[in-house]
Amino acid sequence: PGLEGPMPREVGLIKTVNNQSSHPNILKLHDWFDRPSSYVMAMERPNPCKDLYSYCQDQGGVLNEDEASNITRQLLGALQHCEDSRIVHRDVKLENILIQTDTKDIKLIDFGWTECYQPLEWFKEEKFLAGPGTVWSVGVTVYEMVCGQLPFTTFTPKRMQKVNLPAGLSAGLRDFILCCLKPSAEDRPTLRQLQLHPWLQLSC
Repeated sequence: PGLEGPMPREVGLIKTVNNQSSHPNILKLHDWFDRPSSYVMAMERPNPCKDLYSYCQDQGGVLNEDEASNITRQLLGALQHCEDSRIVHRDVKLENILIQTDTKDIKLIDFGWTECYQPLEWFKEEKFLAGPGTVWSVGVTVYEMVCGQLPFTTFTPKRMQKVNLPAGLSAGLRDFILCCLKPSAEDRPTLRQLQLHPWLQLSC
């Protein structure tokens, strides 16, 4: 890697989150290289794998609760590792999760930003609280996995106060999603609390 100038933000975040101990559900960075107007990262590449959005589409657009629970449990473990490393992912979504199609193991990738997965407080006050904001993004991601669409089509504080849940979801799953998408950031569980939710025991 080149030594002139600051390290790219994404490189720095991934190096930090893997600095002390790597996590099996976070994609590993092998190396990175400067280019005249950009940079290249040499990343781990599980095989066979695809992003979770494409995988869901291959399954008819939605996943069953057992599979969604297994994926969510792994995702929460990866996000907890990030939090313990003082890193906030801020771009949790289906496209930023790789799934190894034979083992169903996942890898979290791409530490960035996507507005439609951001919490209610972002649209009200342009405020992002790390823990509650991450939990909100988990709720949106789980909703999309099991419902085949985003929970909100209009991103306004008034519209985002209420979550419409389709029929057919188990009581545990409904409670999990509603816990994540509580309008008040202070009312949402922490990542550690969320990992103890009964719905996640489906995948154990």
